[in-house]
Amino acid sequence: MNQILSKQKSIVTRSGTINFPAYIPVTTFGRKYPLDDLIRPFLPRLSNAVMVSLHYAKQSKERLGVPMMVDSGGFASLFKWALVEERDGLGVITLSELEESELITPESVLSFQEDIADIAFTLDFPIPPTRAVEDGEFRVKLTIANAVWAIKNRRRRDMPLYACIQGWDVPSYLGCAEKLSDHPFEGVAIGGLVPRARDHDLVMEVVKKVRSVFPNKPLHVFGLGQPEMVKKLFEIGVDSIDSSSYVKMAADGRSWGTPETDKVLDCSPLRRMHLALGNLATASQRALPLGLGQITFGYSDK
Repeated sequence: MNQILSKQKSIVTRSGTINFPAYIPVTTFGRKYPLDDLIRPFLPRLSNAVMVSLHYAKQSKERLGVPMMVDSGGFASLFKWALVEERDGLGVITLSELEESELITPESVLSFQEDIADIAFTLDFPIPPTRAVEDGEFRVKLTIANAVWAIKNRRRRDMPLYACIQGWDVPSYLGCAEKLSDHPFEGVAIGGLVPRARDHDLVMEVVKKVRSVFPNKPLHVFGLGQPEMVKKLFEIGVDSIDSSSYVKMAADGRSWGTPETDKVLDCSPLRRMHLALGNLATASQRALPLGLGQITFGYSDK
């Protein structure tokens, strides 16, 4: 493993230790993605932890036996019915869809995370490439303000708190990281790279710059879960990555390592579950649970 890796090889939470490097599968609770319900019982066999977005974590009724990371729900700021505002120096999101309205604030996020999360992430605001010039500085400023507020106002000391880093180019990511470097976060997380994933040079340079600012803290990257990308990110200093790619591909009848045109048509839910677990095993470089390994590939619904 590359020597740029942080000296910290694991992080301790109230639900267990996460060993690095770690591929963290994303899961959801609720009824929107029923495939996740089939997969979830196997996740502790294939990963150190799970990632749940704030919205779906609110629908959780079970503990999984591994640490649960809960993000801030800041991705909702990209919805067409979302409004990002500054209130009392902090960033908030107002979601207005039909007749319902929801306010997401740093306080509401942190309060919920302290009730349920084993690792939490500060309320951040991703910057779409198409709106970098228009919204970039505003969203970075609010991302920084929310992170500083959270570290000063948290109550649970047994819940590691990661500062979220946002930007739209290398200097903006670096500037965000530097503004947060003097605060006692247990880790840092880089967001907003998924829509920029095709620009490998940009992704790698952003990660290297953020790692240089935080040489010894756990470094997480949101959403970049393709196995080849994961391997490269681990080599340059990333400690953990979360992704839902393993299950999205399975829902489309696909497994990693096969052409996009080579998909299973008319998949049953059981077959999709097997594909998802096979994808996750590939990404996490773990063996499938006994019995599943023999039927994931070459499986027939008949």
